[in-house]
Amino acid sequence: MILARPIETPQLTLATLSHEHANGPYLAWMNDPEILRYTESRNRTFTAADLERFIAENNTSEDNLLLGMFDKSDGAHVGNIKLGPIRRPESGEIGLIVGDRRKWGKGFGREAISALTHYAFSEIGLAKATAGCYFSNAGSIRAFLASGWHEEERRERVAEIDGKWEGIVRLARDRSGRRPA
Repeated sequence: MILARPIETPQLTLATLSHEHANGPYLAWMNDPEILRYTESRNRTFTAADLERFIAENNTSEDNLLLGMFDKSDGAHVGNIKLGPIRRPESGEIGLIVGDRRKWGKGFGREAISALTHYAFSEIGLAKATAGCYFSNAGSIRAFLASGWHEEERRERVAEIDGKWEGIVRLARDRSGRRPA
């Protein structure tokens, strides 16, 4: 799915990626074990061709929206955020990576989550957005909670990361913004 026009936040522009983005910073993040530690891609090595294929698949998909996060202050590609799979009209899953370590802790994740969540509800018409974060990924959990999301459940011992078992927190937000009873 391609975004008709970029989504603007105070610090970021969220825009559709093209094959040119498969090199440079994006390729470097996707081969950095620390950046990928809490992703499902943590045990892979990527080439520019792999990323070009991933971008093309998402851009032609009706069920996925992949966006680059671009810092307005300097235009740098600092991360990606994805909505998908989208199960209309019920829900969609959001995942993100802030790949530029210099931008960690600056609110980019929270801004991107808030903006894409709003887009999912207002433009796509979804009723609910969901996400999952490993217990140790405190920064991502904080970003979702600061964006008005709530914790739905915790699952223990889901994956082995760095030689120890890790659980996952499932988070959600519905269109009304109300927490479930």
